[in-house]
Amino acid sequence: MIERSRGPVLAKFMRLLHSYSSMLVLVLLLFFAITGITLNHPDLLYSTAGKSSRQQVLTLPEALQYTDLPQSDSEQAALASQFRDWLGSEHQVKASVFSYQFDTDDSLLELDFKRPAGYASVVVDFAANTAELELEFNGYLALLNDLHKGRNAGLSWLLLIDLTAVACIIFALTGFYLMLKQTSRRSVGNSLAMLGIFISLFAYILSLH
Repeated sequence: MIERSRGPVLAKFMRLLHSYSSMLVLVLLLFFAITGITLNHPDLLYSTAGKSSRQQVLTLPEALQYTDLPQSDSEQAALASQFRDWLGSEHQVKASVFSYQFDTDDSLLELDFKRPAGYASVVVDFAANTAELELEFNGYLALLNDLHKGRNAGLSWLLLIDLTAVACIIFALTGFYLMLKQTSRRSVGNSLAMLGIFISLFAYILSLH
């Protein structure tokens, strides 16, 4: 009796897993499907909506005016973090990927802020106590496409992409299992699976010519 009951219990568990995994990634699956189309057809779906650029010369606050630049890596990192906080709080310059480079000979600090569909570049001139700010945003369509690729999107978004992929794998495998358990639909399901494999291979072979 125990052996016989395992089948229905496992099938019920697979149905639940199949249903809930699909609902978990429903919106994300639609997002990646739609942006997959926009990535494949950039010319047809080219959009300037939301595009913007800005250049500005900022005056450094007294707290960030230095005559002698730090030499050690830890001190330079701390100073770069101060500028990052100032630019974020006062001028809304924020990004997922941040890097910096010091030029102690010319008393310069270069800050790079990278984000999906845009970037910000800041050159701090300690001799003149100014910061040259350049902001670029390539539009909302570019934003969606970059999020699809995970480009400069940060660790949390990359983890979300991984979790979405895992949920999609579970959704696909549980669907395959449930199809195999339905004898009336098994042959049709297997035929469709083989057809999908054939179409994929045929499209790949055509792309090489």
